[in-house]
Amino acid sequence: MIHLRRHAQTALSLFLIAALLGLLLRYFAIASIGIDYRYVVHAHSHVALLGWVYFGLTTLIGHFFLKDIIPQKVYARIFWFTLITVIGMLLTFPFTGYALFSIIFSTAFLIASYSYAWAFFKYIPKYHKNTPAYTVTKYALIFMLISSIGPWAIGGVMATLGPGSVWYRTSIYFYLHFQYNAWMILGVIGIFLKVLENHDIRMDPRLFKQFMTTFNFGMVLTFFLSVLFTEPHQWVYRLSVIGGIIQLFSFLLLFKFIRKNYLIIGLVFGKMGWQLMRWSFLLLLIKMLMQLLGSFQYTAALVTNNTYLTIGFLHLVFLGVVTIALFALLENAKLIHLNKTGMRLYLLGFIFTEFIIFYKPAEVILNFPFLPNYNWMLFIASLLLVISITSITLFQIKGNSLKDTSKH
Repeated sequence: MIHLRRHAQTALSLFLIAALLGLLLRYFAIASIGIDYRYVVHAHSHVALLGWVYFGLTTLIGHFFLKDIIPQKVYARIFWFTLITVIGMLLTFPFTGYALFSIIFSTAFLIASYSYAWAFFKYIPKYHKNTPAYTVTKYALIFMLISSIGPWAIGGVMATLGPGSVWYRTSIYFYLHFQYNAWMILGVIGIFLKVLENHDIRMDPRLFKQFMTTFNFGMVLTFFLSVLFTEPHQWVYRLSVIGGIIQLFSFLLLFKFIRKNYLIIGLVFGKMGWQLMRWSFLLLLIKMLMQLLGSFQYTAALVTNNTYLTIGFLHLVFLGVVTIALFALLENAKLIHLNKTGMRLYLLGFIFTEFIIFYKPAEVILNFPFLPNYNWMLFIASLLLVISITSITLFQIKGNSLKDTSKH
């Protein structure tokens, strides 16, 4: 038996660690600490993306597609190898930054992710392959593999052109683009569709084909957003705008499917789960609107010159769209237990954090009044997130004890 519930709880524990590292980063703006800020940033981002999100998504894929098919030993070896690489990054990045051992562990993680994708395509049964859920999940994994070109390219760029090169930042943005806008988003949508397919709710084939075509085409074109910091030729801006419009249209196609099945989807997910999924889809719409807005030359220059806008956008996708959906999907699969208090605190912390982050550029761009004690407020907002994730993580222990009690 594959212990997917333990894997999900491992992902949640890594999310808590990432949140604690994020809180430490907020504290840097308040008081001096004898740790390199950049090193903690590396640890925070790697544990968040490669710990929480990666394990969350792969655990869901394992639950819905592989658990009764893949040999237990194969799945367990991939899981433990991957976990060792993430723990290795957690123990090395905060103290060394990008150095020998952290690079070894991050490279080993890429190999582990290749192993997971290999196992998925090798063991997936034929009856899954004709479903929209499989197709979306397949593309999610393919784009995850494509994103890894970025980290491999960084090594070559560092060795030849150095970290000051435009290609260095482009390699990083290539990785982030296909992670945030393809692997994570499609991963969430794929599992969402799988949950519905398990209840005989399927997307119309024609509508699904239109959705996949527009999403993928728009996602490739919106990569040009990642190079607007170079102030390229006008045609690059135009391609970015076209990509943003196409992706927005793809969302409207997905929304058309959801609206048609709105009530029955609510029954499938339950009150809390459906509220969370609605939050996720609303934030996905906001994300795509921001993406389109950021494609124009004037707004692209604002984003380039204000890191708060970039950070706010990345947190919107990571903490909002993806994480809130992961909570709902993991709970629906009965891989974690959610408590109302923890989720309310999380949503409050998320909204508070986003408001404060985006308020900073608004002071400059829109002449908003100066916000006093800004760094303390951002720290408190991050503390709310840590408290909420701690509450949700500890609730797993209570949920497990209740389950064990019910067996006797």
